Amino acid sequence: MGGTKFVYEVIKNLKEDYKIRVIVENSTEESINKYKDIGVDIISLNKLTSTSPLYWITLPIQIIIDYIKIKNILRSQEYEIIVSSMFPMNIFPYLLHKKHVQYCFEPFAFFHDPEFVKNFPLIKRSLIRLTSFFYKWIDVFATKQANAIITLNNTTSKFITEIYKVGAKISYAGIDTKHFCPFVSKKLIKKYKDMDIIVHSTDYTPVKGTESMIRIFAEVKKKSPNAHLLITSTINNVQEKNRLERITSELGINNNVKFLGFVDYDILPQIYSIAKVLVQCSFSERSGTTSMALPVKEAMACGTLCVRYPVKNEDVQDGVTGFLVDPRDTRKMVNRVVRILGMRPKEYQNAARMARLSIVNKYNWIYTSSVVKRTINSIIH
Repeated sequence: MGGTKFVYEVIKNLKEDYKIRVIVENSTEESINKYKDIGVDIISLNKLTSTSPLYWITLPIQIIIDYIKIKNILRSQEYEIIVSSMFPMNIFPYLLHKKHVQYCFEPFAFFHDPEFVKNFPLIKRSLIRLTSFFYKWIDVFATKQANAIITLNNTTSKFITEIYKVGAKISYAGIDTKHFCPFVSKKLIKKYKDMDIIVHSTDYTPVKGTESMIRIFAEVKKKSPNAHLLITSTINNVQEKNRLERITSELGINNNVKFLGFVDYDILPQIYSIAKVLVQCSFSERSGTTSMALPVKEAMACGTLCVRYPVKNEDVQDGVTGFLVDPRDTRKMVNRVVRILGMRPKEYQNAARMARLSIVNKYNWIYTSSVVKRTINSIIH
């Protein structure tokens, strides 16, 4: 996922300057091996995770279990600073009396983002609202205790100030522009010959708007018969994937929509590069998913134009390197996607060069890591 990739890249750039240990609720063998390759220990608590409703129903017990495990892990060696992300991990530095940097991708969505919450079914919404009633104040309190807060961009910074009443330093998401660059193998060129490719990235959560993407594509297909939609995913959710596949069948577009699943990191730039446009359909401005939009930046680095929610001064320059459109405006979304698919080759090439250049100039890991290093050093010293 975007946040997971982001954390990994930052740690990879910090490991030469600090001894780092990563603690996660749960992990995969692939993640453990990736961190091992860069010489960083990753410790999994091997427990129920925050993706489970049972976790939230038993939250006080989960916090106690986490506290005991993390305290025992830290006891084996002295660490000067804990860097946390979202609730409830931001509680533990305070409980353990440690200096604390919180990397806040967004104010915790379950507590502070009504647009995010209302996407869930009634029973889940009720559980989320009940949990928020009892625990939102703890999230606000813990964040206020942090020695420093770092966030993704001006949009998330604005909402952090509004909700937590504290300021945040900004470190933009870095993109490996040597890896994410325009390139397509002969095999893929042959496979997708004569197709106008649209790509969409999802984790199958409602906030990604993948069902909306499919319905938008159905309308695009009527105007651009050669259009094909490739859907990549960062999480395997068979039930949701099957539901979305049924919708494509009902709309008569199943032969033009491919669910690629998890695409290998080495292949991903080629998927972006073969596409004429990447479309993201998240619309909650409070969400880091919307404002950060890592797939948008990766695709632009590959010279692919993008259509996304209108967060200004972030990546897409409206009408130049893509379009900023509220995805709930289906008609406008369709028109903008069709407009890109119909661009003349020279016009598209000029826009593609500008898209890549904008990412190369603004989003790099050297700048991102330097913000984190300066913040950590200011607290240590």
